Amino acid sequence: MKKRTVIIMIICCLLICIGYGYLCFKPIIIIDKSYSKNEFLSDSLFNPIDTIDFTKGKNKVILYTNCEDVSFLPKNIKKWTLLECRDNRTIEQIKNYFEFERISKDYVGTTAADSKIYFFKDNKVVFQSEIIIENTVSLFFENTGWVFSTNYNDLIKCFSEFKPVYFPIIKIN
Repeated sequence: MKKRTVIIMIICCLLICIGYGYLCFKPIIIIDKSYSKNEFLSDSLFNPIDTIDFTKGKNKVILYTNCEDVSFLPKNIKKWTLLECRDNRTIEQIKNYFEFERISKDYVGTTAADSKIYFFKDNKVVFQSEIIIENTVSLFFENTGWVFSTNYNDLIKCFSEFKPVYFPIIKIN
C-alpha cells in the first residue's frame, strides 16, 4: 500500500514538472478583450506609444517570443519565452527609442509572427503588436505590414534589462 502511494506521488510530481516545462516554452496568454489592429499612422517615421507617460504608475512591458524564435534573439537578451520589465525608467527609455519606419509604400508583408509585445499602463494594455527581434526589431501594422526600428541597438540594450517570467500563465486585461 505504501509503495503504491509513493509511486503515484512520484508520477504526479513528474507530470507536474513535465507540464511546467512545456508551459515555459508554450506559455498561456489569456486576453480578456479583443483589441483592434494597430495601424501605422505616418508615411515615414512613427512611434506608436509616444503620447503615453510611463514615468508614473504601475507600468510594465511583456515580450513574448515563441520557442522557435528564442534562439534568434540577440546575445544580450535573455533566452526565455516570456520576458518582463516593470522599471518605469527603462520603459520610458523604450518609449523614446520605439520609433519605426516604413521601408516601402508598395510593400505590405503579410507574414505573421507568433511573438508579441505588450505595453501596460496602470495594469491596462495600451499597445500590443506582433514583433520580430533578430537583425532588426520589426512590428506588424495592419495597414502597412512590417515596419522596422530606427533605433535597433538602443532597443536591444533596453530589452536586455528584461527579466524572465517563470510563471507561464499571463492574463491580459
